[in-house]
Amino acid sequence: MNWTERISPLLRRRGPGTTTPLRAVLALLAVLVAGVAATLTVATPASAATTTICKSSPIPAGYVIIAEGSSASCPYSFPNTWTITTPSTTSTTVMCKASAVPTGYVILAEGSSASCPYSFPNTWTIKIPPTGSASVMCKASTLPSGFVIIAQGSSASCPYSFPNTWTITTPSTTGITTICSASPIPAGYVVVGTGSSASCPYSFPNTRSIRLP
Repeated sequence: MNWTERISPLLRRRGPGTTTPLRAVLALLAVLVAGVAATLTVATPASAATTTICKSSPIPAGYVIIAEGSSASCPYSFPNTWTITTPSTTSTTVMCKASAVPTGYVILAEGSSASCPYSFPNTWTIKIPPTGSASVMCKASTLPSGFVIIAQGSSASCPYSFPNTWTITTPSTTGITTICSASPIPAGYVVVGTGSSASCPYSFPNTRSIRLP
């Protein structure tokens, strides 16, 4: 039932030639306001995980681009739209390289998609790395806050020349963690020793032992 059908009984309660009482008028106005509000309600990025926006609009915080498209409703020449989504917090998400990688996510691989702009390869596969266990990310990715580098490696899925990956983890909160010297030292940790490892870059000694004081 639309709002015009809902107000019809209000208009029929009084006979011909009579004046509608104030209470009925106020009720009618309330229905009209509710109807207009419902008509003006539109979907926004905050109300849906995946949505399409005009390229003239900035990408909302926390969203990534997963495709481009075209719409006569948006300005500028085709393609003039972005399909955006909030990346998964539990598994991988494939996003266009045209989009910035959200804070806390790492790049696992690059790929190609006709849905994304620019020349191939034009996509990133991203994921939130696990805490408390080691995982591998492309060196093209920014190291998330609180993580350390414990080794380097190589993967054909990542860009740049070999070695092109980092093995990362969160340091122990109860004991000593050995990290590559290439790694930043998380806030609150102190260095208690140095060493050498063929798994880390640079000349020996190329590792640090860190712990909480």
